[in-house]
Amino acid sequence: MAAATEGTFWDKRYGRNFLKITALLTMLIDHIGCVFLMERGDVIYKAFRAVGRISFPIICFMLVEGFIHTHSRKMYMSNLLIFSIISEIPYDLAFGHKLIDVSEQNVMWTLLLGVIMMCFIEKFEYSFTAKMTVVLIAGFVAVLLKTDYSIWGILSIAIFYMQRYDRKNALLLTCFLMFAQGKMQSFGVLAIPFIMAYDGTKNDVKMPKYFFYAFYPVHILALWGISLLA
Repeated sequence: MAAATEGTFWDKRYGRNFLKITALLTMLIDHIGCVFLMERGDVIYKAFRAVGRISFPIICFMLVEGFIHTHSRKMYMSNLLIFSIISEIPYDLAFGHKLIDVSEQNVMWTLLLGVIMMCFIEKFEYSFTAKMTVVLIAGFVAVLLKTDYSIWGILSIAIFYMQRYDRKNALLLTCFLMFAQGKMQSFGVLAIPFIMAYDGTKNDVKMPKYFFYAFYPVHILALWGISLLA
């Protein structure tokens, strides 16, 4: 009998926290590029930003998973609201270079809008027109509030939720959406193997309860602080 061979990375399956950690690490790389390398505008800067495109599709996918599996949607939305508020000043300092910058709001607001949108889509599950109306309204609010990823983020969340029973179709539509946003955003297709490897399990990697919420404002504030010393 031939000896069993160890599977490759992509032959294995991974749970929620593994995907979340992947999203956070690629987000960190992206933000390092934004804060420290933007003025260079060279291939190294572009490489950091390209790797960072992996993060958001995974975040949208996991947001939908969280919405489906949470025991309390009210608490889910409350956590997003709280950390949207907490994250705004660090976001403005790091990327707007001022204490208050109303020209763009952090991505947590987009995620919160996405959850609210999913609540309404659920109520109109059997009406395609009603669901599309909800998506368009959520997208309009995202544009109006100038949230990070704007209507593109809302559309990504809508695709993953409305195609939640057909992951391959959701990923195909997500690919079209990413390519429609331009060359840099198209690197988001690199997130697809990670999402395909998701097996639906929860605690494959143990992490503190609010780690994934807190990481966003904390790492942005830390990068801004380091940039002051550079």
